[in-house]
Amino acid sequence: MIINRAAIAVAIFATALVAAGADSSSPVHPRFTHPLEITNPYLPLASLKQDVLLGKEGGKKLRVERTVLPEKHKTFQIGDQTVEALVVEDREFENGELAEVALDYFAQADDGAVYYLGEDVDEYKKGKVVGHGGAWLLGVQTQIPGLLIPAHPKVGDKFKSEDVPKITTEEDEVISLSETVKVPAGTFHDCLKIKETLSDGDVEYKYYAPGVGCVREVPAEGDLPLKSHQVKKPAK
Repeated sequence: MIINRAAIAVAIFATALVAAGADSSSPVHPRFTHPLEITNPYLPLASLKQDVLLGKEGGKKLRVERTVLPEKHKTFQIGDQTVEALVVEDREFENGELAEVALDYFAQADDGAVYYLGEDVDEYKKGKVVGHGGAWLLGVQTQIPGLLIPAHPKVGDKFKSEDVPKITTEEDEVISLSETVKVPAGTFHDCLKIKETLSDGDVEYKYYAPGVGCVREVPAEGDLPLKSHQVKKPAK
């Protein structure tokens, strides 16, 4: 695993320490003073109300409703810190039928990097929960928080957003910072493009627009562009 230390400074994971010759049993964790204030330009979840992505994957029509749940928080222990995570609900529909509901947990470190701390997953079939595939939580299945978006991404940066052996791994690489993405929700410039290599070997791409967040997901056999983007009304 290669980490750009200039980009994520204090965010040095155990694997990075091993590469540097340090003791991986005592990793240096990033600091989280205001973890719910996720304001990273490429993933400003603190201001998001709901995103809807609509497209296809594997021959199926796919709809993803991604909603921030500000009333819900989940607490994690990261080193000596008790960290509250922002909860984002992903509802996935395949051919109009609910297929999965996931609660994803995110926190922003003091340097601006966004970390992925796990997900609770309910898989559905004909309206009933049939499984929980892919679910994991920091502190339970892994001790390594996933780095989702570096504080200051640079082309060539490599990191892991999921590092949960026997459940899921994802190796990410910054491919571009200058993509133009045209989707139903609008045309976005200077987008961040990340290549994701999954544990099964599949490769996906995600595009993040400054001030908006994820505007397109391109799985191995599909395309999921952003259809609508709703932000929270500013407090009076």
